[in-house]
Amino acid sequence: MGAEGDVGARAAEGWRASGLYLAHLVDCALHGAAPEPLPEGASWEEAHALAARNGMEGASWHAAMLRDDVPGELSRRWAAEADMTLLRRLRFDVEREQVLAGLAARGLSYLPLKGVLIAGYYPAPEMRSMADNDILYGFVEPDEQGGFRIRGVDEAERERTTARAVREAAALMAERGYEAVSLEKGNHESFHKEPSFNFELHRRLVASSSPHAAYYANPWKRALRDEADSHLLRFSDEDEYLYFLVHAHKHFDASGCGIRFLADLRVLMDAKGEGMDWGYVRGELESLGLADFEACSRTLADAALGGACSLAGPDGGPLLNGVQERLLMHFLGCGTYGTLRVRVGRQLERIVAESEGDLAQAKRRYLFERTFIPEDVMKDAFPAFHRHKALRLLLPAYRACRGLARHPKRIWRELRMLIEAR
Repeated sequence: MGAEGDVGARAAEGWRASGLYLAHLVDCALHGAAPEPLPEGASWEEAHALAARNGMEGASWHAAMLRDDVPGELSRRWAAEADMTLLRRLRFDVEREQVLAGLAARGLSYLPLKGVLIAGYYPAPEMRSMADNDILYGFVEPDEQGGFRIRGVDEAERERTTARAVREAAALMAERGYEAVSLEKGNHESFHKEPSFNFELHRRLVASSSPHAAYYANPWKRALRDEADSHLLRFSDEDEYLYFLVHAHKHFDASGCGIRFLADLRVLMDAKGEGMDWGYVRGELESLGLADFEACSRTLADAALGGACSLAGPDGGPLLNGVQERLLMHFLGCGTYGTLRVRVGRQLERIVAESEGDLAQAKRRYLFERTFIPEDVMKDAFPAFHRHKALRLLLPAYRACRGLARHPKRIWRELRMLIEAR
């Protein structure tokens, strides 16, 4: 191996050592333990960079601040990021209560989702970053088959009820100074207000193109009404866990997701796992096709973030086995919201398998699928084109022009990755 290879090998080993140490910091933070010294090959700068890439600045600093060897400038920056995580969380909490009160005043029911709930399971509020407030909303009524449903005697009436809910939600958010980023597209309405408030108000839990669309066809089916607030609905612990996994798998399967998913899984298990009906959970996971994903993820979260608070296993050997370490490195590399490279690779891998290993044919099909989207995706993402069939032939050109105007570098990177794929 030449000098260049030696440098590359050392860099890869440093990245690995820093990634393992970041997981150690998060484990210690979650379980109130002091971290071990920085191991050979790892660096504070790289551990911090990985924490930032994975949205774990607050949690990792909660442990790193107990060490006295974090470089001064990095220490100040890391602490400021943890403080900002706390400030954003407190601001989000106050703003969310106002938004929920506004929804209730308009007769809308709401069900908090994902990070809104999971952030509360962390030992300290500065440990979980918040980018969005995700809330299921609608005008609902009890369903004779159990749970709730959108009001209406038939599907047409329920669609009108949903449209009215969107208008009410949009009016509320406009009154509160929000810009509507997206309305009546996909499965949620998106709103933004400076300095950093983002709300995703969900009409549905998953997109109509999702493999789990049938399971969540009525998003309120498994909801339970809060005894103290008639407008507030919640999932059982089991159904909260299942939806958490459905959402995480969507990201994992598309572009990847970071170790914040593992930390969320760990704190959710710490908070709710012991009292869950695991027979029900396992049965539903089989129905959803997520049993293997859940088992693999939970095993890794247990091993890496389960309270060992050590860089070594009980026998003095590695804390993680080879498979677990590779998966952890994959999560770390993907970062919080995944990467374009993972998304291109996953899609191409699927198409190659369906094309019996013909890579050239798979690349052509990849371009075709990116140009001509399925009708269910069109209905969610481009409803105007879906409603007016005469416009559908113009959609590929519209999407290409819009993409080149908004994200030209991203499009060229995607094309380059596709061309270079081997």
